[in-house]
Amino acid sequence: MNTAPVEPSRRSRREAREAQLGASVREQPAEGEEAPAVERPVSPQGRWMPLAIAGVAVVVGLVVGLLVTVAFDGAAGRSLGGVVASVVVGATGLALLPRCRPAGYFELRALDVLWAVVLGIILPFIAGVFAGGGGWPAFAALSPRWLLLGVVAPFVSLLLLTIFATGLVYALVRRAASTVPVWNRVFAAAASAIAFAIIPLVFRADVSGMPVALPVILGVASAVFVALSQRLWGPLVMTLVFTGVWVAMSAVGYVLA
Repeated sequence: MNTAPVEPSRRSRREAREAQLGASVREQPAEGEEAPAVERPVSPQGRWMPLAIAGVAVVVGLVVGLLVTVAFDGAAGRSLGGVVASVVVGATGLALLPRCRPAGYFELRALDVLWAVVLGIILPFIAGVFAGGGGWPAFAALSPRWLLLGVVAPFVSLLLLTIFATGLVYALVRRAASTVPVWNRVFAAAASAIAFAIIPLVFRADVSGMPVALPVILGVASAVFVALSQRLWGPLVMTLVFTGVWVAMSAVGYVLA
């Protein structure tokens, strides 16, 4: 009796190769379809080092911004100092966020955009009531200086703060607090709101007529938005609409004054 191992035929080998190729093709996403996002395990150093970098960025931004207020006194100096500080932390957020974002963080959904537009329109009026402004906002003038500091500065500052505080700080704190899954969103949202409020509270730049309470309330709303949706596009759109509505209100107030 022949007990030598039987060598597989060419047909069986070809079928095995085709089965292996089909399995690999099924594992790959179809054309135009994104691969499913998977959370990668992060080392302890990977959890805390980006947070330390973010903290250093806040300190550096505050120091540089305060130096600007020394060079340019008054409301213009506070506005420019706040913008410079926001640029420092915003650049840090843009640099770290692509590597530290959670899965699905950059997904764009129509419902998020709809809620962002609605809240961005309503919040300036609600925040103005809590701020106790006591009247309709208005620019002091429509000169190039006021257009730069009262229109460009709020857009740049608030958008960069949203990227840093609502985007980066929230993602980093939530990842660092992943051992407490029930509360990690609460901790992350609180840290995000605090990080958002630091620069407006320090510089208190009110050239556009925006009381300091408004960016603080915007930071809280953005933190709650990202905590509920786990996506960043909603807070970004809400910040743009919020700032645009307030600037438009200030321009109308100047015309009607």
